Amino acid sequence: MKLTQLRYALMVAREKNFSRAAELCNVTQPSLSVAIKNLEEELNVNIFERIKNEIKITEEGKKILAQTQKALEEIDHIREIADSTHGELSGTIRLAAIYSVGPYIFPLILSAIYEAAPKITLLIEENYTSTLLEFLAHGRIDAALVALPFDHPGMSVIPLYKEPFACALPKGHRWEGRNDLKGDELADEKLLLLGKGHCFREQVLEICKFPHSFEDNSKGVHSFIEGNSLETLRHMVAVGTGITVMPHSALENFLCAAQTTCHQRSQHSVRYAHFKDPAPSRTIALAFRSSYTNMNAIKTIADVIKAHKPAGCLDV
Repeated sequence: MKLTQLRYALMVAREKNFSRAAELCNVTQPSLSVAIKNLEEELNVNIFERIKNEIKITEEGKKILAQTQKALEEIDHIREIADSTHGELSGTIRLAAIYSVGPYIFPLILSAIYEAAPKITLLIEENYTSTLLEFLAHGRIDAALVALPFDHPGMSVIPLYKEPFACALPKGHRWEGRNDLKGDELADEKLLLLGKGHCFREQVLEICKFPHSFEDNSKGVHSFIEGNSLETLRHMVAVGTGITVMPHSALENFLCAAQTTCHQRSQHSVRYAHFKDPAPSRTIALAFRSSYTNMNAIKTIADVIKAHKPAGCLDV
């Protein structure tokens, strides 16, 4: 069997589609299909079950692909060892983050990572925690910035920093300037939340004394509205729709911070109130497969993030 056949098989397993897999592998679909057919014939096992337009992985295929993933990681490790003899970190690293972390950490760390390892090619993306777990397990990404707990078989984590929460308010709100806010006070407000699937939503729910009332408006929380991003929620706060809870990394607007003449700086419409100590918080960590071999890259990324953590965040 050939390495290209194994890589093609993994890509088909990830994409569940021969056309997309061929495009990502930079080959024609017929070439990819023939390569996988030859691999299955050589192994005398059907890795994929083709049902009309649907691709399913057979039980035998799952076992083969799991071992293939490990084998290719070991082969990649050979290249890393060879590169390390020249004293430089190189190769492609696929780094992802949950939606409530990516926009606020990537701008802080990318140039620093390239400075520490100029020969690294860094590919970044954002997604839900559950999706990133699946991507990690199947080798589609190498590492992910997630919020703890992230306790899953076959995964390891490096805690990076602790991030307190604050409450975003419309200008003129009675809580403006407070630093003794209590979580159960949120139950009396129109609370803006991220939609289901965002782990930060669940962390906000835990702050409130009556989390069950988010599903039952008969008591506790007055009402709540869902949004798809923290920036959507911030803009909704600005126009007086309600209040929201944000991690400290999201409090500063990068664009306005970089431009003192930004028209928004002269008349900010969002204010913040801080929680009573100890403030609710989350711990951000770098997650990766325990079998991942490029630990030099993981350590480099972790060290850079710790050195460039967002303002207001704490060491762990």
